[in-house]
Amino acid sequence: MKGYFISVLLAFSAGLLGALQGTINAQAGKVFGQFAMIIGVSLTQVFIASMILMREGWSAFAPVFSPWMIVAGALGVIMMFSISSSISSIGTLPVFVLVILGQIIASALIDHFGLFGTTRPLSLQKLGSIFVIMMGVFWLVKSS
Repeated sequence: MKGYFISVLLAFSAGLLGALQGTINAQAGKVFGQFAMIIGVSLTQVFIASMILMREGWSAFAPVFSPWMIVAGALGVIMMFSISSSISSIGTLPVFVLVILGQIIASALIDHFGLFGTTRPLSLQKLGSIFVIMMGVFWLVKSS
């Protein structure tokens, strides 16, 4: 139970930090340009990861880049650009509600088709829940 609680707390914290990071990235993108912001943020991540690797030992680093790492890195750049560009137009709350809706739909499809492991079919209850969330997102974005 303790591990479960910590996982829930970490996931919730990631959501809080993601909204903060997106807003900071949007401001930095306005000042320095979107691509300069992406490069600056990415270099900072590389620096911090390198410091952690130096502390933990370089044996944790595999100098091989898999195609999945390249895809994940490219998706990260696209996400960072999309979020920071959108926040200045429609605001932080609508952007992150839309991001979460996109994550819910993508996660449901990934689980349904078992794209990365165990298949968890979509049920009528799951589809109904997604529809209710979509309606909430629609009204929130419309009110913004």
